[in-house]
Amino acid sequence: MINSNVTFHGTPLESIFRTSKKTIQEYVREIDRHCRYKSVQSQVSRGVVLDDRGALMDLYDACVQQDAHLSAVLETVESQIIGERYMLAKQNERGKYIKDVEETKKILGSQFTKIIKGIVESKWYGYTLLEIMPEINPLTGKLAEVNIIERRNVLPNQRRVVQHQGQWMPGWDIDAAQYTTNYILINTGTLGLFSATTPLILAKKFTLANYVNFSHTYGQPIIHGKTESESIQDRQRLAQNIANAAQNKIIVTGLNDDVDIKTFTMSNSEHIYSSLIDFVNKEVSNLIVGSESMAGETQSYVGSTNAHQDIFRERIEVYREYIENVMNEEVLPRLVAMGYIKPGLEFKYANRVEMSNKDKINLYSFITDKYEVSADEIEKEFGIIVGKQFNATSGIVGGTSGMVGGSSNDRGIMSDEEYYKRYGHGRGERRVTNKVNFLTEEE
Repeated sequence: MINSNVTFHGTPLESIFRTSKKTIQEYVREIDRHCRYKSVQSQVSRGVVLDDRGALMDLYDACVQQDAHLSAVLETVESQIIGERYMLAKQNERGKYIKDVEETKKILGSQFTKIIKGIVESKWYGYTLLEIMPEINPLTGKLAEVNIIERRNVLPNQRRVVQHQGQWMPGWDIDAAQYTTNYILINTGTLGLFSATTPLILAKKFTLANYVNFSHTYGQPIIHGKTESESIQDRQRLAQNIANAAQNKIIVTGLNDDVDIKTFTMSNSEHIYSSLIDFVNKEVSNLIVGSESMAGETQSYVGSTNAHQDIFRERIEVYREYIENVMNEEVLPRLVAMGYIKPGLEFKYANRVEMSNKDKINLYSFITDKYEVSADEIEKEFGIIVGKQFNATSGIVGGTSGMVGGSSNDRGIMSDEEYYKRYGHGRGERRVTNKVNFLTEEE
């Protein structure tokens, strides 16, 4: 069976995958190839494969598959750009975006998520070729098929897809009229962010392997047994008993036999490996998300953590702006031409601050003390069904210039009954007193 993910316009593509046992030398060779391409691209006639990045994609994929830290960082980014954070909206005369609920539902699905992931991956890999089919799923009413064309068969700078990796013919020009409607090439013009992380991760992989060998050699203690017997059989029996003691937890020796454990004094040798691994992890985190603390590291000071969070939010904002630009300039016009999205709408991320649950609770506590917040908003944010808000004032009562019942300190926390018992009059009513002026002379 033909997998649609490895086809172009229904034609199967042939690619070669080599993602095991990658070395620094292979990375250097691919960088040399790219430099040669950039040097001669204007002098070579069309019809020659120059911008073949298949081997570079092997290096990138190998690092993503085999490095847990890089995969975790990418998952962190995807968690911030996918979900109910974006909408289709129209801008009014005051510059405010008004969400179109019905049209937004069309872009909340698995196929549309592929489009967003493909756009973000173009920053990492350098390019992405999206295939958007016009068919609609009759069960969901959403796009039925969106694919990311295999990068090994795409020549991004030459804007061509080849059926056989590394061969010019047969192939398809992406700029041809019959393909421009359904295919979108997102090319950053660079080798992507992975070009900087790949040599670090390859070095980390060999560092980790050496670290394991070092631990096996020097990390395990040696159990030393000593006996006065000159018999080889007695010595072998003691050695066997010592070996079995690891499982049996019991060892019986002769009267004059000695058993001791010789451990090596820890030195700075093992820190060479751990420091290199930590260095690589920090560099990868800083490059992808802008901060190592947002990718698993811990900070000693609250101020340092807050600074890293601000940098992380700024980097996520850059990702979102990049997605918005590609969506509005490349994707939405094609969806409108297909009749899937009505014209006049823009793709926009919700203008809200990403914060922790603790910060959200503090914010809502601050807001509800001064403004009335609907129960639907609380339920949508926290999943808690609430009733009437106690401290929501109804505004100016009885022309008292903001004073309820003649007092500016009443926030409506007490019930009406409690208020009457305490002050002797209802909320919003003025106390009527009979004052007697004893200084006035009687007539």
